[in-house]
Amino acid sequence: MSAPEVRLLELRNTYKWGGGPDKTILLSAQRHNPSRVKVVIAYVRDGRDREFQIGHHAGVKDLPFYEILEYGKLDLRVLAAIRKIVIEHDINLIHSHDYKSDLFAYLVRHWLWRCRIALVSTAHAWVILGARGDLYRKLDLFLMRRFDQLIAVSYSTKKEMIDAGVPAASIEVIHNAIDTDAWSIRQVAKNLREPLGLTNAFPVVGYVGRIMPEKDLATWLRAAAVLACAHPSARFVLVGDGRDGTTQRGLEELARALGIRERVIFTGYRRELLPVYASFDIFLLTSRREGLPNSLLEAMAMGLPVVTSDVAGAKELVVDGQTGFVLPQGDVAGIAHALITLAADDRKRTQMGRAGRERVERDFSFATRMYRIENLYQRVICSSGTYPSRASSEELR
Repeated sequence: MSAPEVRLLELRNTYKWGGGPDKTILLSAQRHNPSRVKVVIAYVRDGRDREFQIGHHAGVKDLPFYEILEYGKLDLRVLAAIRKIVIEHDINLIHSHDYKSDLFAYLVRHWLWRCRIALVSTAHAWVILGARGDLYRKLDLFLMRRFDQLIAVSYSTKKEMIDAGVPAASIEVIHNAIDTDAWSIRQVAKNLREPLGLTNAFPVVGYVGRIMPEKDLATWLRAAAVLACAHPSARFVLVGDGRDGTTQRGLEELARALGIRERVIFTGYRRELLPVYASFDIFLLTSRREGLPNSLLEAMAMGLPVVTSDVAGAKELVVDGQTGFVLPQGDVAGIAHALITLAADDRKRTQMGRAGRERVERDFSFATRMYRIENLYQRVICSSGTYPSRASSEELR
């Protein structure tokens, strides 16, 4: 019996330039074996978001992409737009990636119940802090129990799901992965040290990601201030932005209060990240909420030693003492000590950077991830029953 054709809709809701999940979605769409998976991408985004970048990235890659504008918390016109895409492309599997797209996928399946669409969701992480984040997390976990298959990006995330009552049998761990051919120091012609005024700086400690509360960049700056006392030539670079400028303004004030404002560079969003990573000596992540951080994968692939908080899947990626250091969340003294240790030891930085690169090449290959994902899709289609062809879907129009 031949393997079933997977007609996939990747569904996501995010803002501005997105994050790690969005890199994975776009690269997956490029790399799918077309004989196994035919893919369409749809992004739901706030109609007032004038900085949305993902459609541009998809266009550059010539990917089938839909941008669905949303006005309000639950805009029912979004459901109608998703329904239209599902019917037009004869979709038999929706893979959603956040609490809102999980909700849309669930509702559309009920609307098109005769199509018997399979649902897969990836738990990347529930990153929003506070009461609002707790509410969204509970809603998402409620919906996930009704999906055909769930993917956790780390064993830590899977445990969190099981502890919340999601059946373990429905969850498969598939770690995030990276294209190590593209993410390589060999691909960099020139770094950004000169343009950023870092020619004589050492060490340059960097961060790439959203400037948001869950990243705990206050701890990042406090650790940086300790390193700055030991190394007057140290500089600190934070690359990215947030939903608005509130978090960054608070961090700028904190850097000023710590006496390091003139040593801290906020670059904003950067489309080309290879020259950014190539400008760093050490990569530092201090997050409180993550799934499996793509920025750690990127930094390790670029041969950087990393210092990270013990967040979600960080220890599944970073081998403490071999490819970097893993410290408790909020541990300013411990993080600062790790930075000082690396700054003082050229050999250790080189060894850790090389070991990190080798680990990513060996254990976090994107080709391996794609093979596992495509097998999972086909298993879900087979176990969920038969699906109508385009001809039998016409009656739903």
